[in-house]
Amino acid sequence: MDNVSRGVQGAWRDLSHFLPARARMRPTLRRKAQSLVHRGDLSPDCIVTSIFETGEAVMCVTQFAVGGAHQTVIAPLGQLAFDRAGPLSKEIDLLRARLSRDPAAVRRPAEIC
Repeated sequence: MDNVSRGVQGAWRDLSHFLPARARMRPTLRRKAQSLVHRGDLSPDCIVTSIFETGEAVMCVTQFAVGGAHQTVIAPLGQLAFDRAGPLSKEIDLLRARLSRDPAAVRRPAEIC
């Protein structure tokens, strides 16, 4: 967690209180998921079951259904779109605001989008 100051180190883990949560895969992640299951008719919907920080990026464990089976993909948080009215989206926005106000937090915007 070198890229985040001590004041926000555990904050991404705190988002686990809002999981599991529904999300939509952005086009890049959806293409990756489609290539794993070899189906072009994959729904963009998925369920986020875990959020963790690797030290360089915030990642999510996502699950999606193909037929009757569930597949799992680990993806950057920025590759998912959450319901803007939902509690997880609001918490992510608050955390981003805290990070942007924290001068000790060194981050790359694309990694926590």
